[in-house]
Amino acid sequence: MTLTEVLENFTFLNDEQTEKIKNAGFVDGSVDNFSVVEYFIKKGDLESVTTCIENGIDVNSSEQGDFGSSLLHIAIRFGKMEVFLYLIEKGANLDFVDKVGWTPLMESVVDDKAEFGKILVEKGCNKGLINMRGASAQALAQKFGRQDFFSFL
Repeated sequence: MTLTEVLENFTFLNDEQTEKIKNAGFVDGSVDNFSVVEYFIKKGDLESVTTCIENGIDVNSSEQGDFGSSLLHIAIRFGKMEVFLYLIEKGANLDFVDKVGWTPLMESVVDDKAEFGKILVEKGCNKGLINMRGASAQALAQKFGRQDFFSFL
């Protein structure tokens, strides 16, 4: 899609938010609804993420590329706690499995974000899921020496 086509889906953004997207460096053909919300998450722009979700962008949408990461995966990867908590509050799937078999909990382990992993466990994510290589979050924590995870996995 072109940026102009994508922005037609985001008429609810205010002028400042629209300008941020126009100046984000998106290339026509490589932008979609997910990438707009992903951009706001990476920037830690909770107000814009909230605007998107409240206006119909699916809290469980995922990227169309090779990995299929969810918005929750992105918030963890970039360490955006406020956005992460908001997405959970809005019903983000704690056990969303991306195209390589990673859950948000596995993402938190690999990215060494124990505070995110602990919240996922407290909120009831499934700790026993395994990725395409047969590894659970606990196995990943052991493999990468993520000792901060051992107490709750």
